[in-house]
Amino acid sequence: MADDIWERAQRLPPAERQAFMSWAMQEITRRRVMKALPTAGALAAEFDPKNNQTADLAMIDEALEWAFNTPDARLMISKPSQTGKSERVAVWGMVRALIRNPDCRIIIATHSEDLALTHSERIRSILAAHGTGARDSQTGVLLPDRLGIGLGAKNAASRWTLAGHIGGVVAVGVGTALPGKPADLLLLDDLYAGMEQADSPAYRRRVNLWWDTVASQRPGPGAPVIAIGTRWNEYDAHAYLMEKHPGKWRVLNFPAIAEKGLDDALGREPGVFLENPRGYTDWEAIRETKPARVWASMYQGDPGPSDGALFSATWFDDHRVDVAPPLYRRIVGIDPAETGTGDEAGIIAGGLDETGRVVLTDDASGHLSSAQWPRTACLLALRTAASEVYFEAYSAPKTYEGLLQRAYDDLVAEAVRLTAELPEAERAALAAAGIAGVVEGVRVPFVRPFAIYPWKGHGNAVVRSTGFRHGTSSGKCRVVGHRLATMERQAVRWFEGQHSPDRVSAGTVVFDVLAPSTPAVVTSDPGSWGTIASGLA
Repeated sequence: MADDIWERAQRLPPAERQAFMSWAMQEITRRRVMKALPTAGALAAEFDPKNNQTADLAMIDEALEWAFNTPDARLMISKPSQTGKSERVAVWGMVRALIRNPDCRIIIATHSEDLALTHSERIRSILAAHGTGARDSQTGVLLPDRLGIGLGAKNAASRWTLAGHIGGVVAVGVGTALPGKPADLLLLDDLYAGMEQADSPAYRRRVNLWWDTVASQRPGPGAPVIAIGTRWNEYDAHAYLMEKHPGKWRVLNFPAIAEKGLDDALGREPGVFLENPRGYTDWEAIRETKPARVWASMYQGDPGPSDGALFSATWFDDHRVDVAPPLYRRIVGIDPAETGTGDEAGIIAGGLDETGRVVLTDDASGHLSSAQWPRTACLLALRTAASEVYFEAYSAPKTYEGLLQRAYDDLVAEAVRLTAELPEAERAALAAAGIAGVVEGVRVPFVRPFAIYPWKGHGNAVVRSTGFRHGTSSGKCRVVGHRLATMERQAVRWFEGQHSPDRVSAGTVVFDVLAPSTPAVVTSDPGSWGTIASGLA
């Protein structure tokens, strides 16, 4: 068949034969490139010497191929600014889409026409430098075709097509009318210029109306829609799109720092940094300079409410301490996991500083069973030298107290078993110090060094948290660094009428027990009560 085509081509008139040969060579090149460079990342690696592939970009490459191959695909991507998402998706992703299908009509929409034009011009420059008809910028000499597609004669930055095809790019800003402009692929990139626009109900309505009446009408049957950008708040464009099309979006979020309870497409362990293709980035240092809400939105892809919540992110930010000060009394507060089947248990540690302020130092909360949370609480109490452990006692107080007591006894037994493997001299030294052994890096005394008490507040969860909320707003309660980032995130998303987050409930216990009416007297021994202030004895 192929030989027959070439034989027939030889019998064509010279002009037609030349046209056919040019088309055939271009098509051969396109198909070879499509196979040899099968992803947006492979194209970037081939043609961009500054390209640096990272794990998140590799996952984005795979997701783009999924979107190109899946009818009516809906793909949503969020990751920190300046980490390569627009370059990979809006530039190399669109080059890949055109190589796959030169008749693919792409619409790129952003918050401003200027940004959309920037993406369009970047794609055009790649085609002009490496595609069909590319010429050396200095000599004008024709260069080898390395893409198998090239720019058509009419190629304004705002709308252009490929030579010999209907595929190309239309670049627009939000609000632009698109009459007669169908899309075989629609890309939405940052539909807000910043947090101020996203927080404006009027501007959000404008963006939503443009989607409903203009943008959503452009994709044809089976056309994918890809949305990338910053998650600014709980009512932003991404939230609106997911609400309008529930269950249809494949969502990839890549937080700068992995956290417990925070969606991370890479599944990293808490605390692991996101690799930046532009070079090493100290995300912790950046976090220290950003308000909590800005950090959560721009860097974690975890938008918080702009107002109306029972806690404010600025309360935590305004009174945050870098390191834990000397504390004269340390306790652990617990909101037990009720079902015993792995629901969340709140386990928070804190203490009093020399000025009488409550300082929250550690968060060991998690989805823990009835066997796990008591053990975790006991280990945290030992690790922080707590003198007391308090648990919410609205139901089954004797059961919870028994679980904690039994958990400590089990730790002692485990420590003894582990100590049996040590040399005799080490065992003797531990025994002489009253230590049964070491479990998970924590020394476990034979005699439990902390008391266990039930705690009950008055009123509903909102009423019970009044002191804790006032403490965080006034600076009477502070957090150490970002050790309790998950608790903070839950707190600023808690609205009246909702179930109290378990970590917040545990923090309420700690604050309610510790909040003094008179200053404390500090001691150098973090495990003791020190000299109790007058009025507390």
